[in-house]
Amino acid sequence: MPDVDTIRNFLLICGASILSFTIFLCLMRAALGPRFSDRIIASSIVGTKVIVLIAILALIIGEDYLADICLIYAIINFLSVVVLARAVLEKKEEEEEESK
Repeated sequence: MPDVDTIRNFLLICGASILSFTIFLCLMRAALGPRFSDRIIASSIVGTKVIVLIAILALIIGEDYLADICLIYAIINFLSVVVLARAVLEKKEEEEEESK
């Protein structure tokens, strides 16, 4: 009978594989999205999934420092989405002012 750690690692690797595939789909959406807001959302989703992927890697390898990297990456991901959203809002405000 397989060991519990072997089953856990197998399930984590399967989850990481599925997550990697969905990251690829989100990257395609970010590249092909018709609107800029679609691209922002897709890049945010990719960032979140990468954080989960790093956390899964931390569990498989058993290295605790990867959890710190997840936290740092989460902060960077959040800040990038905020900056991009602000840029989009400013661009829309400029377009509205020019149309008046």
